[in-house]
Amino acid sequence: MSVLYLVRHGQASFGTDDYDRLSDLGKEQSRAVGEQFDRLGVSPSRLIHGDMLRQRQTAEGIAIGLGSEIESSIDSGWNEFNASNLLAALPDHDPRATKDSRIFQRVLEEAVARWAAGDNDGDYEEAFSTFTTRVDRALDDAVNSLGSGEHKIVVSSSGAIAWTAARLLGGGFQQWLALNRVTVNSGITKIVKGSSGVSLISFNEHSHLPTGSIAYR
Repeated sequence: MSVLYLVRHGQASFGTDDYDRLSDLGKEQSRAVGEQFDRLGVSPSRLIHGDMLRQRQTAEGIAIGLGSEIESSIDSGWNEFNASNLLAALPDHDPRATKDSRIFQRVLEEAVARWAAGDNDGDYEEAFSTFTTRVDRALDDAVNSLGSGEHKIVVSSSGAIAWTAARLLGGGFQQWLALNRVTVNSGITKIVKGSSGVSLISFNEHSHLPTGSIAYR
């Protein structure tokens, strides 16, 4: 079988002026992913990532953890949705959300529900349907390019990975929201391609992280 591993980026810099960069913990998590793949004997032929800085830095950390050079490429279809844009479009959103992760999660879920409803598409840089379509395309491209027995790694973000999992499980918005809520930084999702098609084998696996290194932002 051919295998596609989706890896969420390491912890980013929530609560700072520049979220789109890894924290020190995020860099450690990224290297831990590569070390885990090395322990498991996974030898990826390619490492694909979106063009966000936190995704590229995570890909670099994975390569370091693997201890080998890997051919890499960029596919912006794996980029995350713009959470700041969604929050800004939400009437009367709580400004504390930019600093408090619990408030952020509550407000974000209100914002994505409004976004996904499709009634206010003019308020957003990217409609929800556009987001899901580009993630679907990125997944199809990655899967279709897999050769027999080949392994590839994709570094993406929680929203895109959760949508991919929900799609493969036959779910919709509510399942996506539930999966997005629990996606761990540097969690690994495994997808296989075989004679029976494409299947989700595991979601958000993070045994490579000690308890104190588990994070969600």
